[in-house]
Amino acid sequence: MTKIRAVTFDLWNTLLTSSPGAVEIRSRFWSEVIDERGLEIDADLLHGTLSMLPDRFDEEWRAGRQYGPTEALADCFTAFGDRLTSEDRDALAAAFEAASYELEVAPVADAADVLSAVAATGVAVGIISDTALATGRHLRTYLDAYGILQHVTFAAFSDEVGVYKPDPAIFAAALDGLGIGDPATAAHVGDLKRTDVAGARAMGMSTVRFRGVVDDPEDGAEADHVIDRLADLPRVLGPG
Repeated sequence: MTKIRAVTFDLWNTLLTSSPGAVEIRSRFWSEVIDERGLEIDADLLHGTLSMLPDRFDEEWRAGRQYGPTEALADCFTAFGDRLTSEDRDALAAAFEAASYELEVAPVADAADVLSAVAATGVAVGIISDTALATGRHLRTYLDAYGILQHVTFAAFSDEVGVYKPDPAIFAAALDGLGIGDPATAAHVGDLKRTDVAGARAMGMSTVRFRGVVDDPEDGAEADHVIDRLADLPRVLGPG
């Protein structure tokens, strides 16, 4: 068996989980701007506009087209029409940015301990993560808050690389950042077959599907290993 020199991890539902409520949080931040600036945007228009964003993201994400804060704001501002000045847009954009640091996020059980244990063996640790309206700069703050980021040598976020998984470019960016020339010496851990398993396998990496938070119901080839607890990862990776 090829010696593993690096392990990369997906982020959502692998290292961190996010509780429902992002629409409500962004609505609260925007309501303050709307009230302060006296904008003609009522609660129904506000909620309806923000509520469309998760579906818009999912559509674009599955098509492999980037959909982040810039695209989301453009859709929202179109929905608001001529109710906004350029100054209003700037204020709403700033509030949207601030809201992304206030999401209800929690660590997956054993995440920090497992990454610490992997790193302690001399294996490089990376993250390969698709991002939505909370981008890499936001997600690093959550990872840092839960003691995970300190064990990560390099993180490839889709908004920074410019592509989503399973595009090989995001896996290549992570491997390059970790100093790995041979993908066969790396393993990727994630929860989704379409993005994590298929993308990593196409690169020649070993694959581990983590189903401890969400057991992916979609069709697709299964990973080399399937685990229900992150604490089981050292066992399936073998000796360091």
